[in-house]
Amino acid sequence: MNPADIMDLVATQIPLAQRLGIKVIDLSPSSTRVHLPFDPQLANHGGTVHVSAQFAAAETAALAAGLLSLNGLEVTCHSKGCELRFRKPARGDLSACAQLPSSNPSELKQRLVAEGKIDVPVLVDVVDGSGERVAEGTVTLSLRRM
Repeated sequence: MNPADIMDLVATQIPLAQRLGIKVIDLSPSSTRVHLPFDPQLANHGGTVHVSAQFAAAETAALAAGLLSLNGLEVTCHSKGCELRFRKPARGDLSACAQLPSSNPSELKQRLVAEGKIDVPVLVDVVDGSGERVAEGTVTLSLRRM
């Protein structure tokens, strides 16, 4: 998928991203970033952003990173696992950034072509409006050639 395809996917084909207002704000071969606007409906009992909304943003960024790295290959992509550590209560608008561990997308493509299915750990960070990290971890994607 190319960047336009991924922006369309997030905007029109992921109902949860639509409901939460998640938007892609940056796509590059090495990382992706999505925006989660603050909405009081996404708050927990303490008025901070519920961790499930933070997870949805992180997972959406990881999915975009995985698909973008395989531009040109037809694949299915699903989250297989996740480990997020929440560092502090999140307030206001958030950004989730995702980065593949390998800076060389061609290596990932070669592995997928050779093996047909691979699991890829994607590093994720969630930051608040001041740039302070509120969550960090890994989303493991299961990628399979079609």
